[in-house]
Parts: sequence; structure tokens; C-alpha cells
Amino acid sequence: MGWSEVAFSALFGLAATLRDREDHAAAAGALARALEVCERAGLIAQQIQTASARAVVLAAEGDVEAAREAAEQAADLAARVPYPLGEAAGLEAQGATTPGAEGVAKLHEAAERWGSLGRVLDAARCDLLAGHALREIDAEAGCAALEAARAAFERLGVVHLAERARALAAG
Repeated sequence: MGWSEVAFSALFGLAATLRDREDHAAAAGALARALEVCERAGLIAQQIQTASARAVVLAAEGDVEAAREAAEQAADLAARVPYPLGEAAGLEAQGATTPGAEGVAKLHEAAERWGSLGRVLDAARCDLLAGHALREIDAEAGCAALEAARAAFERLGVVHLAERARALAAG
């Protein structure tokens, strides 16, 4: 592993921590720096994941236009590079930035892809995003998705995200 991969891993991990603390602006900044590392070093697979994560964070922050641009970047890269993790990440980004039932469907598809790759934490995160979006369309279905995400997070020992899912279902 070279220094570029180390720098990417550190920035991507920092962004995940900041995202989980709901500091979306700082997470987006760390992801922008991780994206620069990927572009300079030619880390295409990591670039797909980073653009996707950035799209999700920017959408949560309310920067819809920038989120859609990042999702488009992730989807374009994923379409050019046969990389299953990138495909799942691209779907997640598209789902997080597409309003309504279409976005929820993409998030469900992303969760299935993540699950088939053994990435259950990523799948649960998609369920959390889908449940949050579904609450506006169908409160009962949204609460069911949030409950599924809560249970998955608890099984994985990710207590803070289980609590977030519980709070979203209640609120």
C-alpha cells in the first residue's frame, strides 16, 4: 500500500466518523480532499466510493445540486469500471439524491447489492436512508425500513446508528 492509499483511507475514515456525528459540512470537506487524492493517484475504485459518499453527505447537508453532481460522477465512473462495490456505491448515491419513490427504489437496490457483497453495514445505511425518505411517502413503510435498519445496526454493534434509526422512526 502506498502513501496515496493511506491518505485516502484516513480521509475516508475521518469522513465516515464526521458523517456519523452528523457534521455533514466537515464530512463533505474530508471527502473532497479524499477525492483529490484519488484523482491525483489514479485510484478509480476509491474515487467511485468517495464521490458516492460525498453525494450522500451533501444531500444530507441540503446541497442538492452539488449532491447530484457527485452522484452523477460516481455513476459515470461506475458505468466505465466493472467494480461491484462501485456499482453499489453509485446506486446509493443516486438513491440519496433522487426524490420520492424512485430514490427509495434505488436505495433498496443499493442495499441488496451491498448485502450480496457481504457489506451489511453499508446495506443497513441504505435502509436508514430509504426509511428516512420513505417516511414522507408512506409513514408505515418508512418506520418498517427504519426498524430494519435499527435491528441491523444493533446486530452489528453500531449503537449510535441504531439510536438514530430509532429516533427517526419515532420522530
